[in-house]
Amino acid sequence: MTLVDVNVKSIDYSARYLYPNRMIEIKTKPSRQSVLTPTRAATLYEYKEKAKVPTDIPIENQISVNIEKLSYTRFQKLLTTNHYFGKMMRRIDLGNRLAQYSDLRVTLLQPTVTPKIDRGTKTIIRDSPMGILQKDSALRERFIRFVIRLQQEIGLDIITIPFLDLPFHVFQDIVTEIDKNLERIDRQALFFVDIGYEKFESAIELIADDLEAPMIGLIFKRYRRFPLSYEVLSRYIDKDIAFCMVQVNRYDSSYDDISTMHYLPFFGNDIYAVKTPAPFGPGKKVEEEEPSRPPKPPKDRLQYIRLFDRESLRVSPILYEPSISEKLADEYENDVIVADILENYREARYDEEKYKVLRAFSKVSELNSSLSEFERFQDYIEESSARDYIQEKETLQRTLREARRHSPEHPRGEQIKLA
Repeated sequence: MTLVDVNVKSIDYSARYLYPNRMIEIKTKPSRQSVLTPTRAATLYEYKEKAKVPTDIPIENQISVNIEKLSYTRFQKLLTTNHYFGKMMRRIDLGNRLAQYSDLRVTLLQPTVTPKIDRGTKTIIRDSPMGILQKDSALRERFIRFVIRLQQEIGLDIITIPFLDLPFHVFQDIVTEIDKNLERIDRQALFFVDIGYEKFESAIELIADDLEAPMIGLIFKRYRRFPLSYEVLSRYIDKDIAFCMVQVNRYDSSYDDISTMHYLPFFGNDIYAVKTPAPFGPGKKVEEEEPSRPPKPPKDRLQYIRLFDRESLRVSPILYEPSISEKLADEYENDVIVADILENYREARYDEEKYKVLRAFSKVSELNSSLSEFERFQDYIEESSARDYIQEKETLQRTLREARRHSPEHPRGEQIKLA
């Protein structure tokens, strides 16, 4: 039973030396509502941030994503205690209710990959959940069974299957068996694959070509680290299959703080969901692009507040780009509360409550502005004028020029032309 129909609507080859851009239409059953891509999915994190803003700013994304990271403690409780299964069901059901107006809702329970390390000896003293599942086939079967059953109990028709970093022959057997079993009970599997998976190409071919899945989930990794994986995605530009990428970094500090998901459509993808940031506070890592070491806390905490600028596609600190807050104030001029938040944002420097509200607003306004910008970009694709869109965006031009230098098909030293 196919619960999602995917059809390619437009392919734009206008931007030479880049992967083609495309717009696809996704229809979900039984509603038959259409979703056009490229687009941005809302996340449960963003829904929760919206609740912190004391005004009625809507979230109108047709696709919503809920990522539940299973740390060792949560993973162990799920597999060894009765009550935690019910607790996870309630968490996921809450996410579905918050996103009730989305036509397509995706929930991913993904085991974490970081083991516990002894600080003195630097040896592993406890495997990560992913490491445990790699070594213990019996526990792996129980985990997969619980993940599937949990989603069934909630009443989900599309059953999301987390990525397990396994040898390909094991991965193949598991994926094929799950697909067959879910089809028997009129459910559809949505398999996730990490962009960094060693057998990424084989995994995509298995799911897309052999199982003929209409949609594949992807776990984000940067293009420059895995260009061959993105090359695989480009082969499906004219195929009726959608790629949904999650855990996308909010911005890329390597490319002038450009919104990461706004340059990814030029590397073959359709749907994007932002990464949930790490907990914020003393001793926690600050949200940034794959830092090599924990950054030092800035003296002014307004540096943590970033706003999305549709014109430049950058996600910039409000402290350095106050003009963005002025643009947003004009956009929200009829909302007295938001207008006041933006006009007096400097007060958040010393007022904890105002700081929390401003920070939450920055995430929700970015979600809405980003969605609108994707809708605008769809018009360019439909008119085969992605090249014109690039020419409007100076930061995007620089980013694509630099990123393509890491392409496997780009000769060293050749000047890249974007138009």
